Amino acid sequence: MSEFFLTTGKWLSFGLFIFFLPPLMVGVLTKCKARLQNRIGAPIFQPFYDLGKLWRKGETVSQTTSWIFRGTAAINFSVMLVISMLLPWLSFKPYFAHADLILVIYLFALTRFFSVLAALDAGSAFGGFGASREVTLAMLVEPAIMLCLASLGCLYSTTDLNTIFTYDRVCTATQSALWLLAGTGLFLSSLVELSRMPIDDPTTHLELTMIHEAMILENSGPNLALTEFTHYLKMAVMWGLSAQCFLHALCYFVTINEFGRSLASLIMLLVVLIIVALIEGTAVKLQWKKVPEFIAFAIAMSLLCVFVVIAKS
Repeated sequence: MSEFFLTTGKWLSFGLFIFFLPPLMVGVLTKCKARLQNRIGAPIFQPFYDLGKLWRKGETVSQTTSWIFRGTAAINFSVMLVISMLLPWLSFKPYFAHADLILVIYLFALTRFFSVLAALDAGSAFGGFGASREVTLAMLVEPAIMLCLASLGCLYSTTDLNTIFTYDRVCTATQSALWLLAGTGLFLSSLVELSRMPIDDPTTHLELTMIHEAMILENSGPNLALTEFTHYLKMAVMWGLSAQCFLHALCYFVTINEFGRSLASLIMLLVVLIIVALIEGTAVKLQWKKVPEFIAFAIAMSLLCVFVVIAKS
C-alpha cells in the first residue's frame, strides 16, 4: 500500500511539472533575453497570464476548415503528453513502460503531420508557406535526431529509453564523450525542430519570415492556447532531453545521489535555457538558403556519435 501511494505521489508531482514547468521555462527564457538587452522585460509568469487570457477569449474559425483544424490542437496536446511520459527528459520522471525511441520519433512525426494538415486546412497562404518550410526542415533534421538516439541505443544494445538513460551503470570516458556529442546534436536539432533562432525568430511580426507562427495564424482563443502550451511542452521535453545527455556526460567526473540528480536535472535545464537566451540575444536569423548549413552541424554531431560507437565496438 505504501508503494502505491509513493508511486501515485511521484506521478502527481511529475504531472505538476508537466503543466507548470513549460510555461515557466518560456518566462525564464524571455526574462533572460530581456536582461541581456538591458531591459526589465515581462515577469517570468507572463506565459501563464497569456495562456489564461487566450483561454477566456472567443474563437474565430474559417468556414473552409474541417474537423482537422479544430481537432489538431487536442490531438497534438494528447500526443505530447504521451511523449513527455515516455522520454526521460527529467531524471525524476516516474517509470513508464514501452519507452521505445523508434516510437518516440514516430510520435513527434505524428504531431508535425497534424500541424501541417491544420495549416493547410485553413486555406491560408501563409499557413501553406509555413507548412512547406516545416516539412522541409523536418526532412533535414530528423536524421540527426534519429542517429543521436540510435547511437546511444547501440552503445547499450537496446532501444528502450528507460534503459539507455538509467544512472545505474558506471560511465567511462568514451561513453561520456558520446553523451556530450549526442546532447550537442540533440540541442542543435531542437533549435531547428522548435523554430528558434537562428532558424526562425519567434518574436517577429513578418509573416514571410515565420515558420511555426505562420502555421498557427488562423488559430485563436482556446484553440490557440492549447496549441501554444503544446509547443511549450515540446520545448521543455526536447531541451530537457539534451540536458539529460549533458548530465550523463558529467557522471564520469561526479557521482551524485538520486536527490542530487533531481536538483542537477533542473539546474542543467536552466543552463540550457541560458544558452538559448545567449544564442537568441546575439545571433541573427539565417537566410533560408543558409539553414541547411546550420543543420549540417547537427548531422555532423550525430555522425560523430556513430563513429564513436563503431570505434568502441
